[in-house]
Amino acid sequence: MTAAALHRRRRSGRTACCVAVALALLLAPLLGGCSKAQEAKPTLEPAVAGEEITFPDHKDPLGVRLASVGNNVARTLTVPGRLTWDEDHTTRVFAPYAGRIERLRVAVGQSVQRGQPLADIASADIGQAQADLHKAQADLVVARAARERARDLSEGGVIARKDLLEAEADQARAQAEAARTRARVAQYGVAADGVTQGLLLTAPLGGVVVERNANPGTEVRADVQGPPLFTISDPSSLSALLDVDETQLSAFKVGDALMLHCAAWPDLEFKAIVTSVAAAVDPASRTVKVRARVPNPQLRLKAEMFVTATALQPIALPMVPADAVFLRGEASYVFLQLAPGRYQRQQVQVRSAGPQEWMVLQGVNPGQTVVVGGGLYLNQLIEAAR
Repeated sequence: MTAAALHRRRRSGRTACCVAVALALLLAPLLGGCSKAQEAKPTLEPAVAGEEITFPDHKDPLGVRLASVGNNVARTLTVPGRLTWDEDHTTRVFAPYAGRIERLRVAVGQSVQRGQPLADIASADIGQAQADLHKAQADLVVARAARERARDLSEGGVIARKDLLEAEADQARAQAEAARTRARVAQYGVAADGVTQGLLLTAPLGGVVVERNANPGTEVRADVQGPPLFTISDPSSLSALLDVDETQLSAFKVGDALMLHCAAWPDLEFKAIVTSVAAAVDPASRTVKVRARVPNPQLRLKAEMFVTATALQPIALPMVPADAVFLRGEASYVFLQLAPGRYQRQQVQVRSAGPQEWMVLQGVNPGQTVVVGGGLYLNQLIEAAR
């Protein structure tokens, strides 16, 4: 490189350096001013006034979720239960006399008609009842003859009127005793024409034999209440025994319709009608027993199946989600949205309406908006400002 070229290159470098220095001097005040402006800009904080908090620019903070307060709505309740025999279509047969079972005539699962024989029982008590009937009938014959004789003698003046009245009273007593013993024998179908000591136990109700606790040769006693010899029920009608929490009782009234579901038929619904509501809370489960009748014409449902019942519960009080309520000491509070970015902490009186909702007794009106997510954050901001 020549000396002239080297001289020109050094001169060009000095010129560029001077230009850069001049630009730096010119831009320095501007850059300094921007930095000072950024440092001077204040960070806006939420404003707290008493129980209210307002965010800058009236914008809701991130993470805050809202819900409207509902009223005059109905919610769907689901309660567990199990199926049992319908007591209005079920009978349990016991032995009316002590004795021994000689023969069984039906088996479990067999359909029977009313009056159909179930078992043959041999009993000395039955023989005694038959003997009492024949004795009472014989006494009645004697009493009638004595009355006729006394009437003839009284008309002939042989005996006094008093003796005739006594004969008539004896006949009346004998007639009453004969009627009593006859009714006792006829009540259970015991043969009255002789002393057989045999009883034919019959079905008092038509249906299906669903339980049998008897075997040939079994000794039975009428004065000891054990399990029934036979249980007969009509399976075309069952009962659903439901366990209802006391806060859900308003949805279960006698005559109300329910829908039942069971695991055996997951795609089907079975209609049921509430027939009774227990008068007390079960001390063990802390629930109220509700019984409903379930028509079962196709015999799809079976006794002792587990079911779930659904019902609609009308709600007269304002309802809020459970996430909207928080505790502050021993009192319950919610946050109401007064406007976008503006909230008020409000004390409320609530009552449980299930695991996910509260009924508000005081403090909130229908149509207002409550905070269901971020309420604790808002509460911390208010407490920090105090």
